[in-house]
Amino acid sequence: MKKFLFLGWLLAAASLAACDKDNGQNENEDGACPVSDIELPQSSEQSPIEPGSTIEIRGNGFEADCEIWLFGTSRTAGVQAEILDVSPSAVRFTAPDLSGPQSIELRQNGGAWRIGTLFFSEEEVPSTGILPRRISHIRITYPNDVSFVQQFAYDGQGRITSITETDQQYAYPGTTAQDEVTEISYEDDRIVITEPSGALSTLTLSNGRASAIIGTALNDHYPDDYTFTYDANGYIASSTWIQNPEQDHSAKSIYTVVDGCLTQVREAEDSEEWYGGNASYTNNPEQPNNLNIDLYGISDFITTTDLDRIYLVGAGGNRLKKLPASVDYGENGIDTYRYSMKGEYISKIEIEEDGELLTILEIFYED
Repeated sequence: MKKFLFLGWLLAAASLAACDKDNGQNENEDGACPVSDIELPQSSEQSPIEPGSTIEIRGNGFEADCEIWLFGTSRTAGVQAEILDVSPSAVRFTAPDLSGPQSIELRQNGGAWRIGTLFFSEEEVPSTGILPRRISHIRITYPNDVSFVQQFAYDGQGRITSITETDQQYAYPGTTAQDEVTEISYEDDRIVITEPSGALSTLTLSNGRASAIIGTALNDHYPDDYTFTYDANGYIASSTWIQNPEQDHSAKSIYTVVDGCLTQVREAEDSEEWYGGNASYTNNPEQPNNLNIDLYGISDFITTTDLDRIYLVGAGGNRLKKLPASVDYGENGIDTYRYSMKGEYISKIEIEEDGELLTILEIFYED
């Protein structure tokens, strides 16, 4: 996560006047803000809000269904605050783990209104020090089988908006394939992935993290459904897969993350069938997960978890800190990872299965 910039000319104290049509503030397509005489607690660059503290916003007209969302310029989506209690004259919530100036949005009765800005502590949100150059494309090769290129397009915030699979080259003569494009769109509370077939995978966001993926079928393509949970430190804790369209099969995986590194994946005892099974991860201490695209989001990098979609779009909770040196699948063999570097950047990854070359990923960057 990039560090938020402090803008000295923003509010030194966030005590606001009433949000109504008379003063022209906080009116949008949903009409005038229903809460009047709003007062935010004072905060500034010199006196910031600390994550984990209790914040109280006063006013007249809060309702039981109200929500507080916070938006910073370098986040892929807004963060919903944990509401502690609501009365007609005040709402209290826990300050999320954020940094820098945050625009505050009130939501209730189906409407949304920006009601001011709060300054959070200048201390940087824990990060993995993401490198600035963007991946332009990755050539993925399965020796003696197929190779293809994944090209990435980005929006102004650095989020992936499309992935084009192109330049398919098969080892078998006479086999061809057309380019396939996956499109990704972002909203405050969801991310929608449109498959090449037109089918949809909709990620539901809670506090900026994917809690579920719901598949919408089209043209006989049935994206599967998933649910996700996270541990107290914000890392992935479990995933549940539900097969479409009949939904006759499902399975649950449990993830163990130690010091920000994935160490184990195991099948839950109540899982209905084997799905990825159990795996032990040995992480490479010299190989940080610090490219602009989270490599755990590339399905051809790790093929045995349900995490590629949520990590690809930055919605999988805290990013895992290290990349694997090996993954031990027990009776199903051991995958080992070899990384080639150009300076700080990974240029090639070779994955071997029990000593035999399985996959090659060649990574190319924008100028």
